[in-house]
Amino acid sequence: MCRWIILIPLVVVVSCTSKNPATPSSLSLPTPGGSPNIFKLYSIKGDAEMMEGWSRNFDMSGVSFNEKMTLTLVTRRHVVMASHYRREIGAKVVFHNRMGKRIERTLVGVTGVVGDIAVGLLDLDVPLDLKVYALPEPRKDFSLLKGATAAVTDQNRRIFFHEIDRIGLTSISFRHPKLAKHGWGKNLVKGDSGNPSFLISDDELVLIETHTSGGSGSGPFYGSPIIQEKLSVAITTLAPGYRLRLKSI
Repeated sequence: MCRWIILIPLVVVVSCTSKNPATPSSLSLPTPGGSPNIFKLYSIKGDAEMMEGWSRNFDMSGVSFNEKMTLTLVTRRHVVMASHYRREIGAKVVFHNRMGKRIERTLVGVTGVVGDIAVGLLDLDVPLDLKVYALPEPRKDFSLLKGATAAVTDQNRRIFFHEIDRIGLTSISFRHPKLAKHGWGKNLVKGDSGNPSFLISDDELVLIETHTSGGSGSGPFYGSPIIQEKLSVAITTLAPGYRLRLKSI
């Protein structure tokens, strides 16, 4: 809805309001309080209304939440999921951009990668207004990330904050903070498998894990060179010409 506002004589500007105002560009961890919900009103069949508040800063447009078997974009046409909790070929894949607009694709291929990772192929590239997440650029030692805060998602389309407890050769595990630094934490349960976790790097969410185990959570570590190599091979096998994007964290 738009209304005309006269500021001073002869100077007129237009002020517009919307159910889904533009998302702030600065990404930071919230102070305690507020809702962890990503959507105020979610719809599988239509556009969604995004939650106002801090969750609007977290770009979840590249995560398909229309089934509990969550899918996460790693190229414009490839998604990752938990291998033990896969969607079937032919399933509808629904995304919502940051303004809540619905985008639908179809899953036309699925293959196992390594451990609890499977990669899926969409029938068409997704548009540019959906987020394709970078993976951590490999390095010799990730131990300095111990204690760092990660944004952890669940099957109910919410964001929580856990701390990194351990990073192994191909796996990562989290712990609940002793103090509720950002107001939210949860025990992951059956049905949360495959939901992604992220670190913030230079105002961007970087995919670090998809859930395998419950509690504070653990799963494959997407900064692992072994996982990245096998994932790249699977991506090329399903549809050549696509590459993972890596980002230093």
